[in-house]
Parts: sequence; C-alpha cells; structure tokens
Amino acid sequence: MKKLLFSIVFLGTTLLLAHGPNHNKADDAKKRGDYKSAVKYSLMQLGEDYDKFGEYSKETMITYGRLGIYAEKLGGYNEALAYNFEALKIQAKLLNENDSTTATTYNNMGGIYSKQGKYKEALRYFFKSLKIQEILFGKNHRTAAITNSNIAKVYRKQGRYKEALDYYKKSLEIRQETLDKNNYSIALAHSNIGLIYFKLGKYQEALNELGKTLKIRKNVFGKEHSFTKKAQKNIDYIKSKMVTN
Repeated sequence: MKKLLFSIVFLGTTLLLAHGPNHNKADDAKKRGDYKSAVKYSLMQLGEDYDKFGEYSKETMITYGRLGIYAEKLGGYNEALAYNFEALKIQAKLLNENDSTTATTYNNMGGIYSKQGKYKEALRYFFKSLKIQEILFGKNHRTAAITNSNIAKVYRKQGRYKEALDYYKKSLEIRQETLDKNNYSIALAHSNIGLIYFKLGKYQEALNELGKTLKIRKNVFGKEHSFTKKAQKNIDYIKSKMVTN
C-alpha cells in the first residue's frame, strides 16, 4: 500500500482498476497523449456508471478522479477541480476520512490550485493530504517527501523563501532516510534548496547544495549529460554573481 500511494502521488494518476470498456479506451488515449479523447471516453463511462452503479459508488468515484486528471492535462483547471470535488463527495460517503485515495485527491487538487496561482487553496489541500499521509504511513515515508516538496514549491512561488527552505529540507531528510544516496530525487532536493539559498542571497550555502547535486548527477548520468551540465551551469552562474557582488 505504501508503494501504491507513492506511485499515485508521484505520477499524478490513479492506479485503481478500470471497470468498463470506455475506461480502457480512455487509458489508451491517455497513453497516446490524447487527453481530449480520454475525457470523451471517461464522460461516456461516467454515464454508464450512474446507470449501472449509481452516484455514490466506487466506480463513479474512480471515473470522476480520472476526469480530473485528464481535464487538468488539457488546462481545464476549473473543470478538473469540479471533477475532484465530485470524487471527494463520494469518498466522504464510502471511505474512511483518512483513506489514501482521499489523500491523493487532496494532493491533485493542491497541484491544480498551484497552477492557477491560488496559493492559499493549494497549501490548504497539500496540508490536508500530508496530514493523512502521516497518519497512515508516518512522517518519514516517501509520499510525505513529495508532499513536503509540493508545499515548499508553493511557498517559493509566493516568495516565502524561509518557509520554502524548511519544507524542502524536510523533503530532503525523508529522501535521505528512504532512498539510495545517489537517487535522482535527492539530487533534485539539493538543487531546490540551493535555489532557495540563492534567492536569500546566501551564495555559499547555495553552492554547497548545488555541489551535492552535481556530484550525484555525475555519478548517475556522467559528466556529459544535460542534467549534469545544467547543475554545473547553475554553479558557474552563482560564482559569477559572487564576483560581481
């Protein structure tokens, strides 16, 4: 179950099993990147769900969740939120209040609100998701690392760099406890922390973090990979700023 929720949150999709032919057609369309068709088939499936299973059924809940994902991919954020709210309404009827499916829905909604620039709402739903994750899996599970990073990103967008730094550090600590030391997400966490230190004008601290990013990326990808070169470019840029300042 822990691995399942991690996959759900990381990919932004639901891994619940499809229950009808239109679900399969929607899934095939998604794999092609044809989200318009994915929405079309999912709406057809939704009608079948209502007729066969009723409004408050797990099948209808799954279809609403998928519609939220597909609509978001098309940039239809208001529609995506509406579908997610419908999914939440059903989850409140069928599931325990601390169910992992609800945590996933909250996480997805936080992401949509963040894309809309509605940061207060984004934080509200990310924190709701985090609370459930910590109840289910503890504070040091990989799902919490992802959500802490999502929260930090919202704070960063708001220019609230000290709060962003706190949550990026929490995310890093969890990843260091649960992942291999050369895991790419650890390198990314160091890079995010480095960015915040740069925004705070703490250039040496930023260089220290980006140096850790560079080391991991060299180990994983090699010196010539674009990810490695990007890390080196960021380091060079900060060094140039230190000279001019």
